[in-house]
Amino acid sequence: MLADPDRVEPHNRALRDAARAIDSWSYAEGVRKTQQLSRRIVEGFLAGFDLLVTPTMACLPPLTGAWRAGSADDPLMPLLNSYPMGVFTSVFNVTGQPAISIPIHHDDATGLPVGVQIVAAPWREDLLLQVSRTLELAHPWADRRPPVS
Repeated sequence: MLADPDRVEPHNRALRDAARAIDSWSYAEGVRKTQQLSRRIVEGFLAGFDLLVTPTMACLPPLTGAWRAGSADDPLMPLLNSYPMGVFTSVFNVTGQPAISIPIHHDDATGLPVGVQIVAAPWREDLLLQVSRTLELAHPWADRRPPVS
């Protein structure tokens, strides 16, 4: 069976169309700028600090499917809706640095997990895992379960 790109979800189709509108020179320039920014971020870790601790998300965990809200009117709304969920983590997907999210807290109102992200310098997975394990021992979470709705 052949893949039919016209049968993908509307937001994926809109992203494909946007990608097709970018010429190869602009694409290569964007990749170059991303690599330069990644190097600057990594240099900061190598020169200035061992770990960075951030929230995992800029919002509480959303309801299942919340990222799709408004996509019937604008197929790119899933990107905007997902932004608060990935704003702290996505940059380290680009830099390739080791990072982990640990659900050390639960929101009292919803019972849902709230995590912290820990990011280490390149090749420092050892430090990342040591600190993560220490946090897990201090704030056990394996037995917690969100409420069933």
